[in-house]
Amino acid sequence: MGGWKAVLLMVVLFVCPPTWAQTQSGQTQSGQTQSGEDEQVRVKGDTLTYEEQSNVVSATGNVVVTKGQTTLSADTISVNRDTNTLDARGNVELNDTRGQIEADALQMEMENETGTITNGTVTLPRNQYILTGKELKKSYGQTYHIEDGAFTTCDCDKNFEKADWSIGGSAIDVTLRGIGTIRHGVLRARGITLLYVPYAFVPINTDRQSGFLFPNYGFSSKRGFVWQQPFYWAISKSYDATVTTDLETAARIGAWGEFRYAPNERSEGLLAASYFNEQIRGPATTTGPINRWSVTGVHRQLLAQDFRAYGDFFFVSDDQFLREISHRALNLKSALELDDWDLRTRRFTDSRAGGVKTWRNAWLRGEARYYQDLRLDDDFAFQTLPRVQFRTQHIWKDRLELGLAVDGANFYRNQGYAGQRLDVAPSVALPFHLGKYVYGSVKAIGRETVYHMTSEDVGSPTLTESGRLRGDRTRETVQFQAELGTRLSRVFNLHWGRLRQLQHVIEPQVSYAYVPAVDHQEDLPLYDSLDRINRRNLFVYGVSNRVLGKFAVAPGADETDQPGAATEVRELARLSVLHAYDSYRHIGRAKERFSDLDINGREDASSVERIVFTKERFSDLDINGRLSPLPYTTFTFDSTYDVARGDVTMARLGVSLSDPRPLPATAPLLEHLQRRTTLGVSYRTITDRILKEMNAYAVLRLNEYVTGAYFGRYDFNAQSFIGNRYYLRFISPQNCWYVDLGVIDKVNPNEFEFRFLITFVGLSSSSRSAF
Repeated sequence: MGGWKAVLLMVVLFVCPPTWAQTQSGQTQSGQTQSGEDEQVRVKGDTLTYEEQSNVVSATGNVVVTKGQTTLSADTISVNRDTNTLDARGNVELNDTRGQIEADALQMEMENETGTITNGTVTLPRNQYILTGKELKKSYGQTYHIEDGAFTTCDCDKNFEKADWSIGGSAIDVTLRGIGTIRHGVLRARGITLLYVPYAFVPINTDRQSGFLFPNYGFSSKRGFVWQQPFYWAISKSYDATVTTDLETAARIGAWGEFRYAPNERSEGLLAASYFNEQIRGPATTTGPINRWSVTGVHRQLLAQDFRAYGDFFFVSDDQFLREISHRALNLKSALELDDWDLRTRRFTDSRAGGVKTWRNAWLRGEARYYQDLRLDDDFAFQTLPRVQFRTQHIWKDRLELGLAVDGANFYRNQGYAGQRLDVAPSVALPFHLGKYVYGSVKAIGRETVYHMTSEDVGSPTLTESGRLRGDRTRETVQFQAELGTRLSRVFNLHWGRLRQLQHVIEPQVSYAYVPAVDHQEDLPLYDSLDRINRRNLFVYGVSNRVLGKFAVAPGADETDQPGAATEVRELARLSVLHAYDSYRHIGRAKERFSDLDINGREDASSVERIVFTKERFSDLDINGRLSPLPYTTFTFDSTYDVARGDVTMARLGVSLSDPRPLPATAPLLEHLQRRTTLGVSYRTITDRILKEMNAYAVLRLNEYVTGAYFGRYDFNAQSFIGNRYYLRFISPQNCWYVDLGVIDKVNPNEFEFRFLITFVGLSSSSRSAF
């Protein structure tokens, strides 16, 4: 009976790639065999015989063989122990957690793992594939040949006539974790032939496979008909790439690509590039360069223990590139964590490369940074080539903190003043606790800044009244800081449903900063905010209130607290108020507005505001609130209140709701497509109607097949929408294809766009979609 274990092992091998080792086993008195893995092989049948002369073990009549979670059933099963072959006939069915076979007959040579399935169907749930054929032959390795076969990923109960789509062929060759080639293939929908293909190849039973993905189609009022064809290249387990060709009939022709790599656990990155030719626009409509390009990317590298290198790259060919092309050609949301709005309104591109070395109480960073000015001449942009920063902090018996910060940088540009700057800032801090509730610290920071000018040419930004630069200069100053705070809390024991306890926390805090006046700063270059330190005598005070709830995790749990019962803590509400007073400074406020009138007597868009200074030394009052009574409900409130004028200068209200129910289980290849129903709206206003707008979004999961979404922005001043986006996704009930539709209507620049994407799941799928 030792051959029975080999029967089960080799049949499972026919479905799944992993190889199982064959071991000898002894027969038990009950007709069962005990494997080396402590799993029993059980055989049931009407008749069990052994022919000693031919050395064939046979079972006939409702034969069922089980081993663990694997079951093989047939009318007859026989094993020739001399030739090591298996023959199962009549209603053959094999079930395993990794696959299933149904066939009229199954023959297999177990030593070489080769065999034939006759009139069979193979189901691979992990990859959602269903393969069928008149004859399925397994050759050496994991290679198969299917005669008069077909395959699909549709959940059609193995009825290919009802499958939403299927691909058949007179001959199909399959290499697991490779590709499938189809000869004389046809694409069918519900059994109806739609397309004949003499020869084609598709990915089969693999997580990643090189090949064309489904194209993206669309139409734009500015760019005409849009067709984008992506190609995915699975270079290896550690490298892959995607290249997309782009045709926009009224704008440009080009391509972009992404290269992703993670060769080992010490390094990873993403590099992307694009190129477009806009000759198609014609000389009358072309405003920018004909040839346009971009290069972006990120890289992270662990060179040694506690020593990391990094690089972020962001270059474009011209100042209008991000405004016109960014949302289509750049994957910066994943590379540099930038969304479309951030890209189109950026003032600079920012590229950097450097390394960081860390110790227990210190770190050292060396970095080179390059800025590309998207509004002014690049010759006036400061480049830090390089910048070295060092920080260290030592704590003595938890009573004294000694620190040192060193910042040295070389500022370079083609036009205007430039030079080197070295800033050294030692500090000493004394943290303290008064009892259990009051805490604080006192800190003093000295600062010595040294400047060396390599160029004193006048340039942007222009300098102050004197407009003078004096070669080598130094600046000395000192800063004093103090903080004092406390934390008061009270816990209320409650038993309201799942709510066990409420905790109210009050955290008042006050801080003080003193900076004496520094003379002749106007004669120093202006590289960044460190070059202008204004005098301060500033008090900042405020209070924060928080309400926390402790909930039982399991609904309907006993209302009495049980030791070790699972609970969770959530913040239910938060309210903070912050105010400031500076006796040295006058607060600037927008008091006057100047504008020109057009020919109709209306205010021209070029109106400007003049900031005038009053004697008011109090800042505006900042109020921030957040209310989350339920895990799926959030209300937010932010406001800035002008104490002197008695008016709200800025306010923002928001609310968001989401469906608390967990998403239903779905096919593994469709999990990334699922969305919760979510609603949100926010209103923002700034004093004197400078800005009054509403933002709203809604993601509606109508059922498991249909999801819609809307994102919009409305300007109350212009009394019009300044951006609307509509999306609709339909997933087929058979879970084997889905369609994404998108309509985008935006201003600045004005453009109406329609997007369309259809994907056959498992045939040419990508984790990214247009939704």
